[in-house]
Amino acid sequence: MASLDRPKLRPLSAQRFEHEGQVFAAIVDPLGVFLDPVLIPIDGYQWVVRHFDGETLLSEIQARVLRATGQLVTTAELERLVEDLDRAMVLDGPTFAAYMESYRRESVRPAALAGRSYAGTERALRSQLARFFVHADGSGPPQRQGPEPPPLSDSSPRLRGILSPHIDFQRGGPVYTWSYKELVEQSDADTFVILGVAHQYCRHRFALTRKDFETPLGLVPTDRRYVDQIAALAGPELFDDELSHRSEHSIEFQVVFLQYLLGGHREFSIVPILVGSFHDLMEAGTDPIASDDVRRFVEALHTVERASGKKVAYIGGIDLSHVGPEFGDPDPVDPAILEEVRSFDTAMLNHATERNAAGWFETAAEIGNRWRVCGLAATYTMLHAMGSVRGRLLKYDQAVDDQRTCCVSFASLAFEAHDDVPGPTGDKDLSCA
Repeated sequence: MASLDRPKLRPLSAQRFEHEGQVFAAIVDPLGVFLDPVLIPIDGYQWVVRHFDGETLLSEIQARVLRATGQLVTTAELERLVEDLDRAMVLDGPTFAAYMESYRRESVRPAALAGRSYAGTERALRSQLARFFVHADGSGPPQRQGPEPPPLSDSSPRLRGILSPHIDFQRGGPVYTWSYKELVEQSDADTFVILGVAHQYCRHRFALTRKDFETPLGLVPTDRRYVDQIAALAGPELFDDELSHRSEHSIEFQVVFLQYLLGGHREFSIVPILVGSFHDLMEAGTDPIASDDVRRFVEALHTVERASGKKVAYIGGIDLSHVGPEFGDPDPVDPAILEEVRSFDTAMLNHATERNAAGWFETAAEIGNRWRVCGLAATYTMLHAMGSVRGRLLKYDQAVDDQRTCCVSFASLAFEAHDDVPGPTGDKDLSCA
């Protein structure tokens, strides 16, 4: 927390906003700590507030404004502005610190998307999810083996993890079912380490939380001891970005499917982890595992799992390519682009099934992540964390809007533990999806 003598803006977004002949900077909080935009006169934002970096004293900011504009902002005016922005929680100051202290004391993360991205009541949600399984593109209903985990023979390959979409249920619901049918039929895990995508800014590459996850289907417990052991090895700073979990959907959607399939049938817990950006490593041409923080985190996952004595499986909540004008591309999505994306996704998924984390990352890095793979870092981390596995593509799809301004691709994969993992075998055909 920065002092109010050296005020510091939180990582927020600002947009130009005109109202009654005046121009403002409209400050918006992507994490939803405050809901209504905070309006700051554009001159005050450009010449004063942009200097709130947590290092510069108010007296120096005052001097900078005077040099740049010739206008004197009095100490009283500056202090009043800082106090107002602190109360609004625009600043990383005392008011926001008190909010965070209260937030960390809460033991439950409420469902953020219930009633918005999926049905908000138990009955409606069960009906919605059941329809996905019997949909023409769905996997068919899972065959449970009663209330106990499925009996697995010593010769059966152990399901080590799944990759599942995190696109909204409306567009991707049936594709989710392929990985989760596999999980409920082939896994006897009691602990699910879920790697989701942090869509908002994080100070660190990984963000932990100890909170249980609420869903319309019931409460899903988080294994707090497991989480704390990861933090003990990888660093307590991994709770610094815990607030990112508050509104993030990439883990929430996985928890909903888990509770639907396993809730009331067997006891299980989750270890929720958000993975931030590896973009700086891509720009540097560095394999992420060579980075100290990535390697330390992966080693922590290995160590804690070995010591836990639990049956652990991994879940990655990821999407693939994001293409079209909605994402900044100049041209509408056409069949040629869709085929180019499919070819790129094929190469990426081949690397994933072969547990080739370096190839997965390099294929996107070679084109500067041109197709905006959402899940690049989370999947990379999961491929290292699972150990020796062989993957299988279960289902692939592309969701294109009617105006062809947006295409998002996604897939379901299953990974089985194998001591002997083959090397690259060339492209696989995605036409089976």
